[in-house]
Amino acid sequence: MRHVIYVMVFAIIMLSVPQSIKADESSSLHTWKNLNHTSDQILQLVKQEDFEEAKQLLDYFSVSFLEVDFQEEGITMSALRTVTSSFEKAVEAVTATDMALDQRIFTVTGFRLAVDALSSEHHPLWLHSEQSVMNSLEAMKKAISEQEVQAFQHRFNEFLRHYEMIRPALFIDLDPQQLQRVDSQIQFLERIRNGNLDEAKVASHLVVMEEEWIHLYQRVKEDTADPSLWWVMISIGGMITMSLSYVGYRKYKAEKQKVRAKE
Repeated sequence: MRHVIYVMVFAIIMLSVPQSIKADESSSLHTWKNLNHTSDQILQLVKQEDFEEAKQLLDYFSVSFLEVDFQEEGITMSALRTVTSSFEKAVEAVTATDMALDQRIFTVTGFRLAVDALSSEHHPLWLHSEQSVMNSLEAMKKAISEQEVQAFQHRFNEFLRHYEMIRPALFIDLDPQQLQRVDSQIQFLERIRNGNLDEAKVASHLVVMEEEWIHLYQRVKEDTADPSLWWVMISIGGMITMSLSYVGYRKYKAEKQKVRAKE
């Protein structure tokens, strides 16, 4: 009986979704999945130093990307410009004759993360940068507390490099106000690190930056959590409730029959 009820409820839900909408969503998901896969292949080819093949895939990506209906997908002009700029930098990294391999990889990784941020609704890839970013901030705090100015400058340069890599994805995923705060904090640290370094001011500012980045990652994780997980939890909860109600009803009915038998 319960199995029949569950099947009927599921059938009603599925029938309530227009087939045309499901078909459009399926086509859109396929397109973005293909673009994501292509950008990942480009990055892997760059790591393998196969720049010619990577350039061919970049050309293929360009054609495929232009086939997307940006207005239908709700892509803003600022997000489109960000991906376009990342794409152009990736092309430059692949075709340059004198760029170091690690810089090529960083640049193309930025492009890869931007494409993913534009296409992924849940848990974008750039979130995996959390450990490296937080470790860089912690290393800067340690260096400045030990008055190791040169070590601090080196760690800060590393942090800036990582930030440059993930910033296009952040531009797509973050609220403008939050991104502006992050940019302002980094620019302020760049100003005060030059000349006579005020170590107390730097240490204090690093604490502010660390809190901002902790909040940033936490907020994006919460905002991009897969809503299907909530649906699963609600569905399971509903099934448990129905099961308990059914068992309770059967038990009540059995007890009632026993009372009648005694009478």
